[in-house]
Amino acid sequence: MAELRPPVRRSPLGHRAPIEAEAGAVRMAERPFLGKFILRADRHEAVEPLRSVLGLGLPFDPMTSSAAGDTALLWMGPDEWMLVTAPGAASELHAKAKAALAGAHHQLVDVSDYHTVIEVAGVKARELLMKLTTLDLHPRAFPAGMATGSVFGKANATIWLPMERADDNGLAFQLFIRW
Repeated sequence: MAELRPPVRRSPLGHRAPIEAEAGAVRMAERPFLGKFILRADRHEAVEPLRSVLGLGLPFDPMTSSAAGDTALLWMGPDEWMLVTAPGAASELHAKAKAALAGAHHQLVDVSDYHTVIEVAGVKARELLMKLTTLDLHPRAFPAGMATGSVFGKANATIWLPMERADDNGLAFQLFIRW
């Protein structure tokens, strides 16, 4: 009888090498295994408990985000956010957020394996993405910290431009896409 091997976790694009244009104009690479959770809650009930355990508040304004270190909250709707964190911190962060929201009416669902993240970075990243969507990605219409959903090619995705990666040499858009 054959010996069973333990399961191996693979990312959806793990078989693909990152793509880089000449002089680093554009780079595309998967950011595998980020922790991703959809939070549904009354913002007034959830903001302070989450701030105490995550160190950041819920973004209340449409299409905005808040971030601290490797953790971010992306506004998805009036009572919905995506909580994103580093791969190794996902289960601990989930437990902390769940404990902080105990007693409050909420839903916190792990969607880490449902979405993958493709980082599109470089000085021409914005121009590349403009060719894939009707979304206005001009800097005055899509500033750092913005997050919103759109269609890219024929795929629905959420696009986010983190604040800390928004200088001219380091533009790094994050596309959250179902894999």
